[in-house]
Amino acid sequence: MISMINMISMNKKKDDLLCGSAKVGSRGQLVIPLELRKKFNIEEGELLFVVEDGDHIKVMKNEVIRKVLENSKE
Repeated sequence: MISMINMISMNKKKDDLLCGSAKVGSRGQLVIPLELRKKFNIEEGELLFVVEDGDHIKVMKNEVIRKVLENSKE
């Protein structure tokens, strides 16, 4: 049987990094690992956007969405 780590490394894109894991709670809540919250300066109560991208889910900060929208106007 192929281990989970091997499956991740086989499907890994150049920029993808495994940064921890999170379990979805009964209400659909997900805890972002502390290392990522620090790296991306995510604070308690901050609004994040959840975006479907093919077979992936992306979590994006408000500033990222704002930049994308501003660039699309140009």
